[in-house]
Amino acid sequence: MSFDDRPDFAIRLEAARAARGFSTAKDAATFFGWPYDTYIQHERGERGISRAAGKYADAFRVSAAWLLTGEGRGVDAQPTRVPIVGLAGAGPHGSVLFADGDGNFGDIPPPTNWTPETKALEVRGDSMYGMINNGWLVTYDEVRAPSYELDGQPCVVWLDDGRVLVKIVELGRSAGLFDLISTNAPALRDVKLTAAAYVTNIIPERAARKFIRRNPDKPIVDVTLDGEVSS
Repeated sequence: MSFDDRPDFAIRLEAARAARGFSTAKDAATFFGWPYDTYIQHERGERGISRAAGKYADAFRVSAAWLLTGEGRGVDAQPTRVPIVGLAGAGPHGSVLFADGDGNFGDIPPPTNWTPETKALEVRGDSMYGMINNGWLVTYDEVRAPSYELDGQPCVVWLDDGRVLVKIVELGRSAGLFDLISTNAPALRDVKLTAAAYVTNIIPERAARKFIRRNPDKPIVDVTLDGEVSS
């Protein structure tokens, strides 16, 4: 059994970050615009956090006193939020790439079937119109290797060219290949996937607007196959 010999403040900092919905220290540092090297040293307990406790407390919605001493408002009093980690393409050709790591998409309250691994994506395009429209949110949790179990299911899928799409997955004509089915566009046939995750929730844009919280310091940017185009 391993023993965590970090200082207590570092253990609490990690707990606060995880409770806020960030699965890694890098995800949190990127989202809030903190230098990763500095933040990870704080979470590892290699540097004290007395000067940074206030900003960490505000970001993770705990009290600075709790981070420093364990007294005050801690993670048990805070609802976890789910990060919107990027964009998923639903255009006719899936031209929108996953805008990974920009930290500009914000977060949402956890759905009822939330798990610690739950993340959200914002959909771009109308090829799934009637099922998942442009501007809607989807959530997913377990990212897995592609398999026959995906057949017939709406999924978030990762392609080897960097695209992340939301499609209905069907088995392709050869082992290891899949057809990506749209409701409003031609299918993409015999595509090789690097990973996939079942869609666990679909949130219409109007409903999402009521509770989505954006990072005010960074505008949304669609990252396309031709470069970056502000949206």
